[in-house]
Amino acid sequence: MLRCKRIAMDPSAGTVMAAEVRLINKRRKVIPSSGMLLLPDELLTEVFLRLPIKSILRFRAVCRSWDALLSSELFCRLQMERTEVKPPPPKLLFVSPTPDFDSTAVYSCSLLGRGDELLFTLGDARGNFVDVAPAPCHGLTLLYDAVAPAYYVCNAATRAVTRLPPCYDVPYATAGLGFDAQTKAYKVVRFFQGRGHEKQAFHCEIYTLGGKDGDRWRPVAGGVPFRFCNFARSAIWNAAYRKISPVFVDGFLHWLIEPSCFIKMPRAAIISFSLTDETFSWVRSPPFVASEVHLVELDGHLCMVRDLRKSFPASSMLEIWKLEDCSSGHWSLDHRIDLVGHMQKDFLEPQVVKVIGSFGYSNSSKRIIMATSMHKVFAYDSISKTLESIHLTTEIQPSHDIEPSDVRFSLFRDSLVPVRKTKEEMVLSSPLAKAMKEILLRLPAESALNSKLVCKQWLGLIKSESFVHAYFMHKKMDKRPKIMLVGKGTGKQGFSSIPLNKWTQEAYDQGKLLDTKVVCSKPCHGLNLVSMEKKDYLYNPCLGFRRIYWNRGPRMSELWKLFADHFQLEHPFAIGNKNVGLGFDPLIQEHVIVEIFSHVKDYESRQYHLTCSLWSSMYRQAQQLPPPPLPVNDMPPAYLDGMLYWMSEPRLGESHKRAIISFNIATKIFDVIPCPSCVEIWNERNPCHAFVVELDGLLCAVLADPVADEFDIWMWKLGQWNRAYTICLKSWPDYSLGTNIVVPLAIDQTDGRILISTGRKLGSYDPLKKAIENSFALDQTPISTCKEKTSSPMPLVPMLYEESLTYYPGPAKARLLK
Repeated sequence: MLRCKRIAMDPSAGTVMAAEVRLINKRRKVIPSSGMLLLPDELLTEVFLRLPIKSILRFRAVCRSWDALLSSELFCRLQMERTEVKPPPPKLLFVSPTPDFDSTAVYSCSLLGRGDELLFTLGDARGNFVDVAPAPCHGLTLLYDAVAPAYYVCNAATRAVTRLPPCYDVPYATAGLGFDAQTKAYKVVRFFQGRGHEKQAFHCEIYTLGGKDGDRWRPVAGGVPFRFCNFARSAIWNAAYRKISPVFVDGFLHWLIEPSCFIKMPRAAIISFSLTDETFSWVRSPPFVASEVHLVELDGHLCMVRDLRKSFPASSMLEIWKLEDCSSGHWSLDHRIDLVGHMQKDFLEPQVVKVIGSFGYSNSSKRIIMATSMHKVFAYDSISKTLESIHLTTEIQPSHDIEPSDVRFSLFRDSLVPVRKTKEEMVLSSPLAKAMKEILLRLPAESALNSKLVCKQWLGLIKSESFVHAYFMHKKMDKRPKIMLVGKGTGKQGFSSIPLNKWTQEAYDQGKLLDTKVVCSKPCHGLNLVSMEKKDYLYNPCLGFRRIYWNRGPRMSELWKLFADHFQLEHPFAIGNKNVGLGFDPLIQEHVIVEIFSHVKDYESRQYHLTCSLWSSMYRQAQQLPPPPLPVNDMPPAYLDGMLYWMSEPRLGESHKRAIISFNIATKIFDVIPCPSCVEIWNERNPCHAFVVELDGLLCAVLADPVADEFDIWMWKLGQWNRAYTICLKSWPDYSLGTNIVVPLAIDQTDGRILISTGRKLGSYDPLKKAIENSFALDQTPISTCKEKTSSPMPLVPMLYEESLTYYPGPAKARLLK
């Protein structure tokens, strides 16, 4: 049935055209009528300029002509000029890591409301070191990810974002975003200190969004003049260590100079860079020492905010000084804000308090916006001299709630300024590139890595952090345990590896059976740790990547050896006098190695002495840590969600009970948590052995009873311990707990079977049948290839692994994480 309805159009009510609306099969279709009234583009433009940004973005989808009109540079410029005459209320932009620290979320909210709106998520910006420039430029905001390191430019109103091309990798750098009024271009200016071997100590480079230079940073003509080098050193240091971002005002980017970097007090307080002329200048210091200050733009003026909380004598004041004349360097005091007199707790605890902007159309309604490093935002009324809390964020996870060294808020106004994508981004976002990505995700790791040699486009795709992360997550969809067997290596390689399914089908060289003790960790974010007595290997078995870490701990003392021989069983999961674990720091997105060394273990006197060190996988530097609060046993730790867990050793120290020692990798703090009551109990007549493992993403405590020849697996779930499995091994003497330590490695989620290992035997235990299936003897080759066997060959060591493209390149990233 066809129904037609004529809609009456009233030009005085702002009607644009007449139309017929026909409903056919419950689908609405707009058909222009013969009497359609079209408005000229000039009048349409005037109408559109009066609409909010959200409506303009929706109207771009009406038709191609409207999309062309509303996306044109002319319309964007007219819209920006209109907002400068009567600016809309600003909004608050802030960044926060997602719960798993695997991406960074960008939010916005109105200063008049309480609701937060998720704008977009930066999938490549992982960890907890994303800084936001507090002063956007015409609606564009500069973000900096110190972990990658990488720069982003986003428009919060249109939710468009682009990642800038890679720049020269140095640890000490600072950047700001500004507008060149002559060329109508937006530029990111990066100021940095070069490496020691370079002739020129300080550099300045520019990236123009959508510029003719393409996807590259170009150096400033003439570089940094020699007379500005000392100022440059101080400004770069101040920006890098104290997170003092440059501020854009009147065509200049302004960096703050730190006076403590000079023997003689400098006359200059600010080094400025003109985005039009691309030249440097300086601004005279105010009538005080410009220390513990930061810059901000208020009502089009460059202002300096002086924090007197840390001054001597201490004060609770925050002073705002305005630069009246740039050429003469005349400053005037505009505001004095008493922080403690209003909200004492909110301003005494935070390390950082910054003014990020202001809003209001007149002096009577003017508000100054302040943010703190404790994720709070306040508005100050200069007339009533009052402070009001207007925002509080709680996105940071409590377990990693570390106060950042800077505020992560910014004020912005809606604008249509386009974010120019890089050429690489446009190529990788094409349908062909997306299809190719799906194909590469399904290839084995080694084949995917070798595909980088095909072309530059594939190289850029496979090297990108987003693809490496997507590949890892795609391969994790296969829940079946993947097993690699580690054997003796050839040449300089300390070991070799072969997949278990390949080992069972092919002849294996018996000469590759291990002749030294090796302990392998469970996979952690795509990598394993292969430990020997004197060194550890960070290893990706799929790619063959390995990195050596030589032990810095003491050699096994004679006293420790003596008591170890009498009281400690020799088993395949302990090695020497060290207990080493592999973990992952979610804040800096790096693997770490935590080593606990035993100097003394005297089970008769219960005396012990431990030292602890942490290795960074990127920098290969050991950091000495305080020892754990309790002695740990000889079983390796379990890693779970940024934490390492050990079972304590009840035969040492003051406590005669077992407990679980936890280590927060992000905060580098040890703690003690209780274990199940039946596991906690220990006495000298009790032969039970206990340790911790990770199964199905849960922390588990294992209690092995060699008399009953069975062990219980307790799982920590929903805040309590529950016994999940009881593994009975009486019918399998090769897995007897009287002669072996049996470790549950993983649970096959496809059939529920539990993979268990003694180091020499590997089998699958069926909890329903209470039987071991598919048992493998790892100290014998499945197909004999030699006539004579060695008298006591070491077995191949089983190692669970995850298929990934994760590895650490040769030179470490030059980054400063603070």
